[in-house]
Amino acid sequence: MTLTSTRRPACLALVIWLADAAIASAQPVPPPAYTVKPSDVMVPEGETLGEFRRMIQPFKNWTLICDESLKSKRRVCNVTQSIVNAQGAVAFNWSLIATADGKPLMSMRIPAAAGVGAQIELAMGDSPDRIVAQTDRCDANFCFATIAIGNVLRRHIRAATPCLVSYQLPQTGPIMMEAPLDGLSGVLAKLK
Repeated sequence: MTLTSTRRPACLALVIWLADAAIASAQPVPPPAYTVKPSDVMVPEGETLGEFRRMIQPFKNWTLICDESLKSKRRVCNVTQSIVNAQGAVAFNWSLIATADGKPLMSMRIPAAAGVGAQIELAMGDSPDRIVAQTDRCDANFCFATIAIGNVLRRHIRAATPCLVSYQLPQTGPIMMEAPLDGLSGVLAKLK
């Protein structure tokens, strides 16, 4: 056997492989059937991937969500609770947030069908103490209202009073549900 005869099959295989590769590259490539799902955590403007962290910690009836910029070492937290209907859609959501100067606020969301100017009533305790807020803006999914955390609400948070939430939807009528304050003071204790 000569050196040239052993090279012929290898050269022939290389030529066939190159021809197959040329034919394959000439054909259009179908779009991929699978793609990478982006993170559910939206990185805020000014932050970069890998330099932003979200921590989610469940508590009784409430969830603590903290976002932290690893670059600036700034951490912002909110405590949230969602009440869903039988179909799993959010019927009411409220979050305890803080203003830039540290004042606590309760931000509430109800379905967008309520519209701007809809009243959300919170009834707490046996008397009951009532707080009424009005939605001031809506997007495609929700209408929003914000109230300051005053002495009445602080007292009920400390006492873990049941809270009855009510509002009106034009097509449906009155909506009422319980949104328990139980567990919120435990979350706030962890933040101190």
